[in-house]
Amino acid sequence: MSEVVECMNEVGGLVNRLAQELAQVQRTMATSQRKLTSVTRSLEARTQELAEARAALSLLLATLDASKDAVLAMGYYGRAMHFNSRFIELWGIAPAQIEGFNDEALLALQLTQVRNPARFLEFVQARRARPDQEYREMVELTDGRMFECHVMPQRLRGRRVGSVTSFRDMTEILKLERVVTLLEAELPERVAEAKATVY
Repeated sequence: MSEVVECMNEVGGLVNRLAQELAQVQRTMATSQRKLTSVTRSLEARTQELAEARAALSLLLATLDASKDAVLAMGYYGRAMHFNSRFIELWGIAPAQIEGFNDEALLALQLTQVRNPARFLEFVQARRARPDQEYREMVELTDGRMFECHVMPQRLRGRRVGSVTSFRDMTEILKLERVVTLLEAELPERVAEAKATVY
């Protein structure tokens, strides 16, 4: 009989230990489930943020492409270069060149197209030396086109992150201005009358 009691005590002790271990496993599983739920919610929120960021980027790139100006957005030190289709068109960038395009490749291409490469290089070096300043410059190309170049530094939370450069083809406007200047010299009264009717 004492053997049966002793066996029952051992079984009772074993059942108690197993019950305690089971309770510990259940507590651990409940904690893991809470953590998993928290991580799942966090991942869902991050996925939503990422989807919203992609949509915003898509809208921004579409806006950039809708501009009549050629636009180049660049992070400092030649990183994160983005440009619109007008930029590719104005500078005559071949599709094969776009894939590996960076700051130095762009500068090399531009230097082959500008009438005064030394002056353009000075302009670029001045921008790099003082990246917090805004710049405007007229750039004449070898084919006779004139681009107005406007460089704006960009900041995020007060920290410098890059610049946005726009190029506006001013060729036709400048030609018209020269024609008006010539006409003003030859027919000042008629030009004044024409201007008065326009304004």
